[in-house]
Amino acid sequence: MHFNLIKERLKRGRSTEPAPVREPFASGGEGAMDLWLAGTAFVLLIIGLVMVYSASAPIAARQFGDATHFALRNAVFALVGMVGMIIISRLPIPTIRQLGRVGFWLAILFLMAVLIPGMGLEGGGARRWLNFRVITLQPSEPFKVLLALYMGHLIAQDPGLVHRFRDGILYLLALFALGAALLMAEPDFGATVISAAVVFGVVFVAGIPLSWIASLVMLAVPLAAMAVIMAPYRFRRVTSFLDPWDDPQNSDFQLVQSLLSFGNGGVFGTGLGQGEQKQFYLPESHTDFIFAVIGEEMGLGLVWLIIFLFAVLVWRAIRIARLCTDPFVRLSTTGLTVLIGSQAVANMGVVMGLLPPKGLTLPLVSYGGSSLVITLGAIGLLLAFSRTIVPTDRQENRTGMLREMES
Repeated sequence: MHFNLIKERLKRGRSTEPAPVREPFASGGEGAMDLWLAGTAFVLLIIGLVMVYSASAPIAARQFGDATHFALRNAVFALVGMVGMIIISRLPIPTIRQLGRVGFWLAILFLMAVLIPGMGLEGGGARRWLNFRVITLQPSEPFKVLLALYMGHLIAQDPGLVHRFRDGILYLLALFALGAALLMAEPDFGATVISAAVVFGVVFVAGIPLSWIASLVMLAVPLAAMAVIMAPYRFRRVTSFLDPWDDPQNSDFQLVQSLLSFGNGGVFGTGLGQGEQKQFYLPESHTDFIFAVIGEEMGLGLVWLIIFLFAVLVWRAIRIARLCTDPFVRLSTTGLTVLIGSQAVANMGVVMGLLPPKGLTLPLVSYGGSSLVITLGAIGLLLAFSRTIVPTDRQENRTGMLREMES
């Protein structure tokens, strides 16, 4: 690259005008992707594929007579998600904005369809899935991603929305409330909380007045408390979190078994595939509580590595939001960062007894078709957004080089 610049400079003679440089690719499409972000996501995915096989083998053998049942399905989901991630990472920003505009309302329709008898699939006392024969979709997963895109689009289109109340912030909250009401009807309290965090992150970065933030928090806390108190099973979850040894055979059973998993693993772990809790004791061992299996079999080393990898993932996403010039990219990246980061923190916090149970998967690691595919799609969006940043850095480097040559 330096040689080409020198050749161009010689062709231009003694002109004092710098060589033309390309503008940042605000529309996306020609910049280099963030390889740190892609590599970190890939490492987490590989860890997840291995640990899903280890965690699911006993239950898969008992239920289906095939220890690889869940592992093979998870590998297929990962392959589909990777293909989708690559395709999405090459999309131009205007196409992504259009996807957010249309996709948000499509996700709302899917959330409505879940509640229609005969369309939504029920399991574990909740109705959260749609069966399309070929695949089973959990609409709350794409809704969270599309919510980030749509909020980013609306505020980028009219930055004054976060500074006006009636036709501004109230409108944004009404859109969120529509989705939240449908999520709570399933019920899916965890997805509702994560969606609220996404909206909060977007409007905060957009510059909402701090006094309004305080008011929203004062409104959200009693509403969340009411949602917990009015549902007996949620109230039991909170009380079990406060004292997990109060009823270890009933409401506290899952959390106690999770803590025992970490205790059994200690510093070095029992060895891959050698965990005992997943055999008969730990429910949801390959989905919501896979982090406990990791702690038991691989020890604190892999536990800290996973925490570090999520920190790197969030750091690279924050870098994109900080360096980009497109308001839509900045706000949407913020929403996606909050989505992935807060869900990872929530899952690990629940498994380690630091937060009340919420029924959330660990992104890129837990088993789950909708969760894995959609999370990889969100990574694809972040990679597409990162391609608007790299050319700007190159432009600064070229400009500095040309100034040195001129001097």
